[in-house]
Amino acid sequence: MTIDNNYVIEVEHLTVSYHAKPALLDISVRIEKDQLVGVIGPNGAGKSTFIKAILGFIKPDVGTVRINGRSAQKTKGEVAYVPQRGAVDWDFPITVEEVALMGRYQQIPWYTSPSDEDRQAALEALKMVRMEDFAQRQIGELSGGQQQRVFLARALAQGSDILLLDEPFAGVDAATERAILDVLERAKQAGKTLVVVHHDLSTAAEYFDRLILIKQRLYAYGPPRLVLREDLLSKVYEGRLRIFSEVLKGGES
Repeated sequence: MTIDNNYVIEVEHLTVSYHAKPALLDISVRIEKDQLVGVIGPNGAGKSTFIKAILGFIKPDVGTVRINGRSAQKTKGEVAYVPQRGAVDWDFPITVEEVALMGRYQQIPWYTSPSDEDRQAALEALKMVRMEDFAQRQIGELSGGQQQRVFLARALAQGSDILLLDEPFAGVDAATERAILDVLERAKQAGKTLVVVHHDLSTAAEYFDRLILIKQRLYAYGPPRLVLREDLLSKVYEGRLRIFSEVLKGGES
């Protein structure tokens, strides 16, 4: 795969297995700048593994990942990550402001304290997700949707141009979902590239510029109208998926 400056993420022949069981098989995809990209597929399809391989958290059996033309292993800290809520210890005694400030740790030398600039960046990130009024609250006291917004603020405070989010809409109410989507869209308008694991096909066409459809293998990548096709979805979900009319309209528009 030839390096192209128009692509911020380049995945080539990515294959990952756990205890000899394949999680991803020969996936190749290029993601352009300033895109809001959704990763869809059934449970166990390898969506989270795909995100973690891009981050360099998982070493592939075969294949390469490049971030801005460089190995993912050499770009740690340059990509911001919002994990699934279930992967976070919400009982840890830390305030909302401190969580957002964690996004600055890559830039803070170990022998110094956060600067005024770091604290201002954390505050601006909290303002962007409308959580500045909760800055001194313990993270465990917040609702699930509020916690998700704070972790999004942590990612924004990092200042990265690439954000990877694993199921940010899971377990939140409709109002919070729209608030998170608004933040993602504003981040894209500010020049960031976002890759988001998403489970709700009925909103996929509305939310994302492009979709990656995977189930171990890559089945499609492109605009929603080319990915949300009945033949592809039936194949990936093996007939267990009820194709809602909204999804089909999204695929045909």
